[in-house]
Amino acid sequence: MSGTKADGNKEDSLKRQGSFRKLLPLDTNGDSQLSMSVKMIDRPTVSQSNKEYSIYLQEYNILSEYKMLCSQDLKGVYVIPSAQNSLLWFGVQFGRQGTYQGGVFRFTITLPQNFPDGGCPRVVFQTPMFHPLIDPESGELCTSWAFTEWRRNNRVWQLVQFITKILIKVDIKMTPVNQEASILLENNFEEFRDRVKKCVKESLSNVYDPPMVNDPHYIVFDPYNHELHDPVKQEIYEPKEEEENKTLGLSWVQPGSLQPFSKPEAR
Repeated sequence: MSGTKADGNKEDSLKRQGSFRKLLPLDTNGDSQLSMSVKMIDRPTVSQSNKEYSIYLQEYNILSEYKMLCSQDLKGVYVIPSAQNSLLWFGVQFGRQGTYQGGVFRFTITLPQNFPDGGCPRVVFQTPMFHPLIDPESGELCTSWAFTEWRRNNRVWQLVQFITKILIKVDIKMTPVNQEASILLENNFEEFRDRVKKCVKESLSNVYDPPMVNDPHYIVFDPYNHELHDPVKQEIYEPKEEEENKTLGLSWVQPGSLQPFSKPEAR
């Protein structure tokens, strides 16, 4: 979809970019596009008379959520909204430590239709998971253990952080949806760990599977290609040679002296 025009007589210089960017037209109160987007940060409740703006405000809400997610220092996880449906986000969690270390686990996050209202986004793992908080049949994560009530000031990045935490440290106090995993975790950790290792092994065997949906933003991986990847790997590992007499930054003094440009020369 292309951007809308604020004035029918003027050529719109800003165009929609990517999957989200859309311009807000002037509303009945005369608010500008900028002021409307600033107000959006506080997640306003759209009145009945302004329902036509709900789709625009929702897209700005989703875009702001994704920008906040990108600004967080979340380790080993990649998330991106679908190119076709901004309410659907694709994610991949790399197990870097803990019982699930070494695994590559795919999941989706589905935002409510009336986001940012509508409760906690739904998290479903595509990779088979053996975990007390993950339903063994549907793959859905029980988010209520961390978010008993999803509030308007909760953020999607906090939900992604929660996904990372439950794979690093599995707490026996978790209210389980997978009773078998919970019982083994508490009474037979060795057996629990063996079941998790099977999940890790299976996740690695499915890394290069074709996309489950036809979406250009679906996260895919290709096998290592020596011809393509070796030069990049070599460039990363080899130290770069420092150029001799390399100019570092800009000088604000007169060449050959300590006289700042901001001061007139003494006469």
